[in-house]
Amino acid sequence: MAETGILTVDDLLTLAPRRYEDRSRFMTLAQLACRPAGEKGTLLVEIRSSRLLRTRRRGLTITRATVTDSSGEEEVVWFNQPYLVRHLTPGRRLILFGGMSGADGRPGCIQNPEMELLPKDESGEASVHMGRVVPVYPRTAGFSSRQLRRLLHQALAAGAGHAPDPLPVELLRRRDLPERAAALRALHFPTGDVDPEELVACRTPAQRRLIYEELLLLLVALHLKRQKRRRGARSWTCLPAAGTDADLKSFLPFSLTPGQEKAWQIIAGDLRGATPMARLLQGDVACGKTAIAAMALLLAVKSGTQAALMVPTEILARQHHTRLERLLAPAGMRVGLLLGGRPTDASRRLKAELAGLEPCLVIGTHALIQKDVRFGNLGLVVIDEQHRFGVAQRMRLAGKGRHPDLLVMTATPIPRSLALTRYGDLDLVEIRDRPPGRATVRTEILPRSEAATAWEAVRSAATAGRQAFIVYPLVDESKSSDLAAACAAYADLGAGALAGLRLGLVHGRLPARERQATMAAFMAGRIQVLVATTVIEVGLDVEDATVLVVEHAERFGLAQLHQLRGRIGRGSRPSTCYLLHGDRLGDESRQRLAVLERTFDGFELAREDLRLRGAGELLGVRQHGSMGLRLADIVRDEEILQEAREDCLTLSAAAMPEELAQAARRRWGQPLGLGSGRESEVGVGPGHDHP
Repeated sequence: MAETGILTVDDLLTLAPRRYEDRSRFMTLAQLACRPAGEKGTLLVEIRSSRLLRTRRRGLTITRATVTDSSGEEEVVWFNQPYLVRHLTPGRRLILFGGMSGADGRPGCIQNPEMELLPKDESGEASVHMGRVVPVYPRTAGFSSRQLRRLLHQALAAGAGHAPDPLPVELLRRRDLPERAAALRALHFPTGDVDPEELVACRTPAQRRLIYEELLLLLVALHLKRQKRRRGARSWTCLPAAGTDADLKSFLPFSLTPGQEKAWQIIAGDLRGATPMARLLQGDVACGKTAIAAMALLLAVKSGTQAALMVPTEILARQHHTRLERLLAPAGMRVGLLLGGRPTDASRRLKAELAGLEPCLVIGTHALIQKDVRFGNLGLVVIDEQHRFGVAQRMRLAGKGRHPDLLVMTATPIPRSLALTRYGDLDLVEIRDRPPGRATVRTEILPRSEAATAWEAVRSAATAGRQAFIVYPLVDESKSSDLAAACAAYADLGAGALAGLRLGLVHGRLPARERQATMAAFMAGRIQVLVATTVIEVGLDVEDATVLVVEHAERFGLAQLHQLRGRIGRGSRPSTCYLLHGDRLGDESRQRLAVLERTFDGFELAREDLRLRGAGELLGVRQHGSMGLRLADIVRDEEILQEAREDCLTLSAAAMPEELAQAARRRWGQPLGLGSGRESEVGVGPGHDHP
């Protein structure tokens, strides 16, 4: 099960059931037949007859049986389970759990029910799968729910889960939580007196205890990671000769907003402090985070160290390189650019320079974390659009220096509950305002049948000397999808609704040189309308772009739509975003789009997106084998998260209990880079780096 993240018995024990089925209440065959097709029930029946049918279809067998009870008889069929016929002997009693296959008054049968033969001892397998509330698990590494129930029953019966409880006794008493062993048993095999509504809502005492434990261990692990980082000696010292704040701001062609000024004072304090910075800077689209990053990068390089800025796309890397090179040239700073692809003479020279000790600034994509990129004196790492990277990638770049300062930036604001878990090892600072003079952006939602309104707005903008984006979810059309595709739309619009305008096409499959040339032409104004996929989602800054059209907007999440919408309104001219949707729009999609129409506040949108879509893969390390949170749900369990945070703060104000710290390392050590949990880093005494 290694590919699923289940490596130990404890991993198995904390595998959360996907749902529960009540198999404790028996019904008759006649009662089941009166229920809607597919609605399942538990039956106690007797075999009247059985037979195996081999069909002409290759590999298909049908096991058919007639079963009876006091209310009548029914046919039962199982597909491709020929071995069953040996056990279905006349007069044998069995328990079935399944539903009728018929519908609209047509006669049916019971198809592929789960089955238990009787008699069975109460402690036997029949008590695991029938006659009780039964857990149903997600299919895991080819194991069915039935097989997982059996494994869990055997593990618990053998005493698994009876290891020392990692939670201090005083916490269990204060929060009125059961011991771990009892909670695990009740999670997988609830007793008959459990409240079904509380079970579905994950609010039984057992579920609450295990959710609390998982969240507390995560917060403790994040606390330990912060302690570990702050005990490391930073690799550079901010020199007074690097300049005052006034000197640094003199390179900016504008004044900082109050929000930027507040953020800079906090970040500058970190850079001039005694311990390495680990800071998350979040703000809405176009709030001016890049200016703050530029000042931090300049301060680091002028102090004699190396600095690296990593971004998720080549387009954004080139844009940052052009702007920062122009911005920082008066300071005598050379700005390098490192992208993926085949090595060039320029990239080889840059890598050789980075391996030395000379101060410099480099901007790049994932190419910065490749093995052949080495830094001789890395002092500051800045990661832009962090939501597009995973924790492991952030750690890999920071690991190329000796405790460098770390500044993480995102234009996708994160609700506090999510920030505590995804970025709980970072201190948070926010920019809430926008630079003055930025245009308002109006959002209009239209069905595709009214797309002519959007095309007319695009044409009007182009005629007035402005520019427009048109975004599609796919590159090419697909027989299996009705989504509009960028390539086909580029041709259709150029010959139809937007004929006569200068159109460009950009998407991720284009060769890098062609994509770069198209983007340069658009930014220079030679292209009026850019037809694109979501490669333009982050960072692209074109002041003359005043219209954005998103096709099939219902297929995007709120955060992504808000990022796309942030491509317009970056100048002083009023801008409009048109969200086109298909004819069939579900209630959730309609609700999501309505939020975008109502507000431009990214923080409000983030809260709504979290509520509608859930927290997803919180640590961003699924590609590295982590399962993330197994039991907890950040939206549903926000109250429990707050309790866990309060308790973590209390414990970290003294000396963290060693058993709790070791449990946190065992659970989260690998994805968070804390080690195996064997070495001890506890007992560090009072501190203030809280989660």
